[in-house]
Parts: sequence; C-alpha cells; structure tokens
Amino acid sequence: MELLNLADAAARMRLVLRASVLLWLGTLMTVLMRADAALLQHLAGSRVFGSLRPALEWYADQGLFIFYAACIALFVYGMRIKRRLFVRVGLAYVFAQVFGTLLLVRLIKIGCGRPRPFVDAEAWFCEAPSLLRAFHSFPSSHVVNAAVCAMFVMLLLRSRAAALLAIAATLCMAMARIASGAHHLSDVLAGMALGVAITGVVMRLHLFPRWRATETSAAAR
Repeated sequence: MELLNLADAAARMRLVLRASVLLWLGTLMTVLMRADAALLQHLAGSRVFGSLRPALEWYADQGLFIFYAACIALFVYGMRIKRRLFVRVGLAYVFAQVFGTLLLVRLIKIGCGRPRPFVDAEAWFCEAPSLLRAFHSFPSSHVVNAAVCAMFVMLLLRSRAAALLAIAATLCMAMARIASGAHHLSDVLAGMALGVAITGVVMRLHLFPRWRATETSAAAR
C-alpha cells in the first residue's frame, strides 16, 4: 500500500476543493429550481429504485461503520509500519469529526431547521431554527462524515482504486439517505461539499504543516 507524499496530497486537495465549489453550486441550483421534490417524486415511482430501497436503507443506517472501519484500518496500518505521520493524521481526523461534523454541522442543522422529506417533501429551504431532529434535514451529517473519511483515504493513499472506491461509497451514502426519506438532494450535495471543506481546513491548518516538518526531518537524516 503506497502512501502519497505531501506535494501529491496537496495537489489532490486542490483538485477536490475545486470539485467542492461545483457541489455548492449544485446545492444552490437544486434549491432554486425546486429539484428536491421533483427527484423524490420520480424515485417514488421508480420500480428499480423500489427494489433497491431495502439495501439502501440498510446502508443509510449501517454504512458509516464501514467508513469508520476503513479509517481505523488505515491508521492501524500506519502505526504498524511505524509512520509518525499517522499519529498526526489520527488527530487531524478527530479534529475534523469533533469540530466539523459534530459541532459545526449540528449548529447549521439547528439554525436552518429544514423539515426532513418524511415531514414535508415540498418544504422550502430553511424555515426557522429548531431543536427537533425532524427539522434537521440540512445538511446531511451522514454524508459529511462519509466525505471526511473518504477525503482522508484519498489524501493518504496513492491508489486511484482506493480513491474511486471512497468516492463511490460516499455517493452511495448520499443516495441511501435520500432513499431513507431522511434528506433532500440539496442536503446531501451540501453534505459532500461541507465534508470536503472541513477536511481542507483541518489539513491546511493542522496536518500539512506537521507533515512538511516530518518530511523535512526525515530528509535531513
């Protein structure tokens, strides 16, 4: 399993941050064009989607454990090959989860107060702040979690297959959350964009400077 160096990781980061801009634009266009309700109506009448719904609902509930297991396996691998960098990566992942997906996303959910599709499939974007989980549709915290973990996989492993698998798993989580009736399309698009943004901030401010110091120290030996 070959690892990226800092320069390659930074290059990938710039690429995915550009992609996150497109995701934010997609979120805005979805809301303005009222595409959320149209997609839910289309999926409700799809036989193919209906046959896949049980599997998607299972993945919506249990899929995050797969992401957590993948990230833990990655960190354990780094510890076994005695890479100090992976200790810093582990801390960066904790920071992203605690301050990003747990704190920031929760505050956005409360402040937005968007009804989930099973409450009102045609509700407008943010109606009023709410502490009720039924009104915490925007953004999807499951998708944010998945995107954060996928980003760490993409920015550590050189394997393109691993990066594509991480992206595919995140897209499946997005579709699964829509299938379960927990989120709108714009919720999951924003979740992916926010997951990328959270990881980008943590990488830039915390991990990359320490990664650079580690590589410089290793080169000086």
